[in-house]
This record gives sequence, structure tokens and C-alpha cells, in this order.
Amino acid sequence: MEPGSLRQKLHQYIDQGDDKLLKLMYAVAKEYNEDDDFEYQFTDEEIKLFEERTARRLSGESKTYNWKDAKEIIIGKRKMQ
Repeated sequence: MEPGSLRQKLHQYIDQGDDKLLKLMYAVAKEYNEDDDFEYQFTDEEIKLFEERTARRLSGESKTYNWKDAKEIIIGKRKMQ
């Protein structure tokens, strides 16, 4: 599809779209146009969660898996221990 006709079709979708479609398209356009230098900042809650998970892993309370084992668990060939 040519850019001109694509733009026209997109305008039709926008003109006829409901709030959900408009919000989705706005989010996509905004993300596309954001500055590439943006760095995500973790919230204090996320950092706390990471620290708790790290502590559990280092203490042996939670188990880690290599990729082969994780894949087998995901596809159902193996159960988590």
C-alpha cells in the first residue's frame, strides 16, 4: 500500500475509532516519537521487589534454573522443584 493511501486509510480508522482505539494509537505514536535517549526509571516498589527476590535467591530460599531446565518446565516436560 502506498504511503498516501495508507495515511488516508489510517485517518479513516482514527475518525471512526472509539476511545479504546484512539488511546491505543496515541500510545503507539507517542512511543514511536519518544526520544531514544529515554531510560526507564524503576520505582521504589520495583527496586524493593528486586532486592527481596535477590535475597531469597542468595539465601537458597528460591531456586534458579538453567535455560534447558526452565524451557522443560515451561513446555510441561518437567515440574518445578
